[in-house]
Amino acid sequence: MTSQGWFPGSERSRGLRFSGAVELVRLLDRLTSRPRWPSRDVPLPILHLRRPPGAPSPLEALAGRPATARGRRVPFALVDGSVEPERRLLDDVVAQLAGEVRGASRLRFPHYALVAWLLDLSLPADVEAEEEEREIAREFRQHLRRRVRVTADGAQDLAQDFPWWIRLVIGLVPRIGLAVTALVWRPATWVGEQELGGRSRHGLYRLARAVVKERLAQRHADEVGDLLVRALLEDLRRSHRRWTVRGTGRRRTGNPWLLVENGPWLVDALGRARGGVRSGQSWRASPLSRPDPLLVISAAESAEVPPTHVADALAGYQDWLRQLSRSQNWVLELDTDASEPARGVVGALSELRPMSLRRALAAPLVLLLLAASLVAVPFLNHARCDEWWSPSPRSPLQRVGQECIGVSADPLRHFVPAWVPDDIRPALEDVYGRITAENRKAQQRPDAVTIVFLSVLTPSTANSFHALVEELRGVWVAQKTSDVPIRVLLANGGEGPGGRGLASGDIAADKIIELAARDRAVVAVTGLSISTDTARSVVKRLGGNALPIIGTLTSADDMTSVNEYYYQVGPNNLRQARVAAYYARSRLATTDVAIFYSGDPTDRYSRNLAEDARTAFAERGIAISQYRSYRVAADDEGLAPASLGQGACPAGERPGYAVFYAGRAQYLAEFLRGMNSRCQGRTPPVIASDSSTRFILEGTMAQFPNVRLDYLSFASPAAWTDCAKVPFYKNYLDVFRRTCQALGDGRSAAAHDAVQVLVEGVRQVRRTDPGARVREGLLAGIGGIRPGNAIQGASGTIGFGTSTRLPSDKAVLVLRGNTDTTSTPRLVCGELPFPEDLVVRPDVDGCPRDPQ
Repeated sequence: MTSQGWFPGSERSRGLRFSGAVELVRLLDRLTSRPRWPSRDVPLPILHLRRPPGAPSPLEALAGRPATARGRRVPFALVDGSVEPERRLLDDVVAQLAGEVRGASRLRFPHYALVAWLLDLSLPADVEAEEEEREIAREFRQHLRRRVRVTADGAQDLAQDFPWWIRLVIGLVPRIGLAVTALVWRPATWVGEQELGGRSRHGLYRLARAVVKERLAQRHADEVGDLLVRALLEDLRRSHRRWTVRGTGRRRTGNPWLLVENGPWLVDALGRARGGVRSGQSWRASPLSRPDPLLVISAAESAEVPPTHVADALAGYQDWLRQLSRSQNWVLELDTDASEPARGVVGALSELRPMSLRRALAAPLVLLLLAASLVAVPFLNHARCDEWWSPSPRSPLQRVGQECIGVSADPLRHFVPAWVPDDIRPALEDVYGRITAENRKAQQRPDAVTIVFLSVLTPSTANSFHALVEELRGVWVAQKTSDVPIRVLLANGGEGPGGRGLASGDIAADKIIELAARDRAVVAVTGLSISTDTARSVVKRLGGNALPIIGTLTSADDMTSVNEYYYQVGPNNLRQARVAAYYARSRLATTDVAIFYSGDPTDRYSRNLAEDARTAFAERGIAISQYRSYRVAADDEGLAPASLGQGACPAGERPGYAVFYAGRAQYLAEFLRGMNSRCQGRTPPVIASDSSTRFILEGTMAQFPNVRLDYLSFASPAAWTDCAKVPFYKNYLDVFRRTCQALGDGRSAAAHDAVQVLVEGVRQVRRTDPGARVREGLLAGIGGIRPGNAIQGASGTIGFGTSTRLPSDKAVLVLRGNTDTTSTPRLVCGELPFPEDLVVRPDVDGCPRDPQ
């Protein structure tokens, strides 16, 4: 060998001095290199190199090619095929292939070794039948102790072809070890199923006994060689396998070589073994489905000239491969003739680089992936709001900033952020725990339905957390008292910057859609307590996937026009504005009003309410002296809330002047503070939107004792003379130990009624067809709730109009805020259930009604 490469030099390369030698070497290199993906393994041919009589053999020169492969060597054997007997020839093949190879573990031949033991097995003539198994086991132990073979590296212990546990058990308890080996060791099972003498004995011990008693090796000597060849190829297949869990064959990136000189019997035996590949107890339909990795190159002198010249070796191989399934011919004959050396071949061979095999990257890749997963998985799971060790490939949640967005069945883990105020945390955890407990009960019922409650579950202010607790309590009361088993999953749409609400509603909607696609029990979505652009987008996404939505406190006029899948239990802004205008004219004798609203372009609620108010006040003959917005962010239109409040103060006495505040509660205090700083005791009456309810309940009015603040509200406990006599509030007060006076928020009633609407829709679906799928029929069931068969809700009577998907004449209250967190009813407009003497009706004459 030369130091520069594999070329053996001019003297030893005499057998390769023929035209096409370079093409032959390149084809061998290609066939030797195993593809990276197991699915690309293809059968290997038996290359038969024909040469004229007297021409030198190319095999000795070719043998140096695998021995110098870069990266790692390739196992190879160079044998004289004319050696007899056949057993001696095959032992030589196995001994050479089992030699040490740099960069890869030795090849082991347990199938071949086991067949060799069977063929050598003999028992004393006088052994009794009941002692046969014991004697066979004893012979197996002796075989493991004394059997050796000669390799290029010296004597090699044949026992290494057997696993350590078999050697240990056979050495300690031979009989038991033989039984265990025959039962659980795959090579023993394979050997026991092989045919010898025309049939299989179906077991290693039965085959061993037949070999001894029936003298199978002597009577069927022609089959012994084929059995050994099959065992040899099976060992190579097993050593190169890559589909198993361990996949040790992935590290063997080169196919071993067998170079045979004058070996017609061995070539024929290899072809027969490949033509009948057996797997388990059944013959495969095609021997091509389980190819072995042995590349066989045979050479012999012959006067017959094959049709394919070695210069066309690559094209000949491709033609052979295409025809193999039909021809079952495993031999590809190539014509070589070194008797007349071709010019330039030796130089071209010397320029060939050594065979280069790819590196086995499986183990390094596994280690790299493991290390990457140890680093990346915790970060990935943190981004999905999962436990850091979670193996789940998908999650219904996604982290946006510090908020977990999406759907959760475990709100105590996902929706109790660190910034929850300490005085609110117990109440929030309590209601989450109650909903989760009811979910466990519902899961045991086959007729249960799943409803997703979508809202802002991680708000930024104590005010919003109080509101959230009230809504969740209303949901739980409806879940607890419903005759339809309900599982409530909670979905967080996120607060977002500036407290705008539902900033990540689109992400939450997509997570709900994914959940509904997997779980047919998910029938509808409720919640949506805020009217923003994102809320409208959520309705569009959910409705586009045929999921009905029931809004609780959404009131923007165009919400119901998004699609036919959206309904709401509260009145829209237009109805509230008309009630406010009626109240201002009839109770406050207002003739002049200033309207203020939010300049946030995404706050559709405030802008829409202000537009409706301008129209409604004008219809009542009330002049609009100002129509201005306040600024939330630096890029919004309008003034700061305090500056706007200063501008709301009249210059002098102005009888009949009032202010309508259509903005959000979080900016109302600043607005009133600015107004007081300018008015100096002449503060005009203020009518505020329903968003101001939490402003009153937090006691902020104590800072403004001189301000007469009336505000709009959906039906709340203040609408009843004794709310404890209303079924919903009775259940609420009994559980949460509150009083009607301390309970001034209508959010719980609105959330309760939204769930009640869905429950009634489910009932109607099942009354129509008990076997129908609820989700597909729910929209029609909800649409069937009309004023004639209205729901007697805690927030008012709910019967949807024929084309509006709004409750007709839904109750709207006007309350006057007191400095002690309570409110005094000033006006009730709309339909309220239960006896009239239970309803507070200071004055209902002339209240606006919805068009029929």
